[in-house]
Amino acid sequence: MYRTGGGMHGMTMALPSGSWTHSFEEDADGIEVYRPTTTFAFPPSRKGRKVLEFGVGTGSMEGGEASMTSLSPGPDDRPRAGPLTRLLPLGMGRYALAGAPGPQEVIDIVEATPDVLRLSRR
Repeated sequence: MYRTGGGMHGMTMALPSGSWTHSFEEDADGIEVYRPTTTFAFPPSRKGRKVLEFGVGTGSMEGGEASMTSLSPGPDDRPRAGPLTRLLPLGMGRYALAGAPGPQEVIDIVEATPDVLRLSRR
């Protein structure tokens, strides 16, 4: 699943930043697809869309604490933010979600470019 070598211009498995909205129409094979919230023209959706907001603390990428907030459509369709989740890097584009309720979830960043974020959950 992880691709390395030539021909991958601009592709990275690093954690993105900013706000990304679920483009569920593009999901395939257990991979969730997200697009930039402010610049992508999403088609209308009756079920609402989940939004992931990524932030990095102060300092270098290594020292800065990465976090993610998940927003889901509320009863009036306005997004409702869930708890802030710390992202613990496990290497190779894999992050453990710390502080999330229940068993620890892990996300794999499959692809992260300025135009698309693809991830899988374990």
